Amino acid sequence: MLVLNINTTAAGMAKVAILDAKGKPVPGFTIRDCDKIMGNDVAHIVTWRGQSDVSSLAGRALRLRLEARSAKVYAFQFVENEKE
Repeated sequence: MLVLNINTTAAGMAKVAILDAKGKPVPGFTIRDCDKIMGNDVAHIVTWRGQSDVSSLAGRALRLRLEARSAKVYAFQFVENEKE
């Protein structure tokens, strides 16, 4: 999972894309696929079309692209999915 510490204003929002090492969007993890991120959260789980699992990308060199309006991102990290 990709987790953000983020704060958006009432009119703000953000989206995240995952890119490969050359800067090409990874299918399924594009800006268009990303669900809107809104609000103030120290551990917001980023989702793409409702899914947060990024384990298929483990071990690859990646870049993140963040598009935001009236938002502050303080930190991000990749974490393992918690098993239920």
